[in-house]
Amino acid sequence: MDSVNNMWAGIVMFVAGLFGVCFNGLAIFTVYKCRHLHNSFGFLCLSHCIANLGVCFTFAAWCAPTTVWQNSALADTVEGKRVGQINFLFWNACVYSHLSISINRFICITFPLQAKKVFTPHVIGAFFFVPWAIALCHITPYFWVNDCFVFYEPTTWAWTFTDGPCVLYISTYFDFYSSMTVFVLMTFFDLLTGFKLRMMNNKNALLTGTREMHAKRKMETRFFIQAICQSATFGMEILSFYVVCPLVATTQWEMFMTTTFMWVACHASDGVIMCLFHSGRLCGNSKTSTAATSITVESKSRH
Repeated sequence: MDSVNNMWAGIVMFVAGLFGVCFNGLAIFTVYKCRHLHNSFGFLCLSHCIANLGVCFTFAAWCAPTTVWQNSALADTVEGKRVGQINFLFWNACVYSHLSISINRFICITFPLQAKKVFTPHVIGAFFFVPWAIALCHITPYFWVNDCFVFYEPTTWAWTFTDGPCVLYISTYFDFYSSMTVFVLMTFFDLLTGFKLRMMNNKNALLTGTREMHAKRKMETRFFIQAICQSATFGMEILSFYVVCPLVATTQWEMFMTTTFMWVACHASDGVIMCLFHSGRLCGNSKTSTAATSITVESKSRH
């Protein structure tokens, strides 16, 4: 019976991971093809999708096979510890990319006229690379593989920190507290942006504007709704990890579904959300181009 459970747990992880790799890969291709995503928001989404793809790949390529084979000895090797280090690199990059996107939406919607001046190529590059730099800082202690490491344990179907003061501080301060801080900041910026957007919509309903202005506002709103949906998946992941699992999960399957599966499922969902919001827009030279772009081209051709 245990071998059957291990097989099913491995299959669930492999399917979810492969699903996430495919959709996040498609999302990366979408950013490349869509002209309306060749901006600060699009490049931040690119960073986010790369991080999601990395997380999903480690689950499909490492966690699933070791769960089916129950190879704990392999998981506890230096290579297994390196996989844990890489997985946490991608996870932390994804967390801080969430925050970068929330800040980006706040600036673009709250200060629409100044946004183009703020998001110069250098600033966009900083917003892209800073989350990865912080993520590298998070995993630096894991280079000491004998004393400080995290690895996937096939027998429990969960990622496990080693015992010791190093990992105790990392799991508490650099994992739990940092992710909760990012979530609070992200929620704060999203609420401010939503409030500002509501005020702008109420004000603009009484005013007339050009078609280009309305199209631009509609596109920025669409980007914001996408960011909210992706933030919600991160919130579900945090809630499931730190609230639902400790309070509700009692069996191994319940703990698996509220931690390990929720982990990979949320990162896979990010890619799905990205594709859904930009489906049918893969060709920037056809009818799939944005309304703002087509209006601009049309107005230029008339002149």
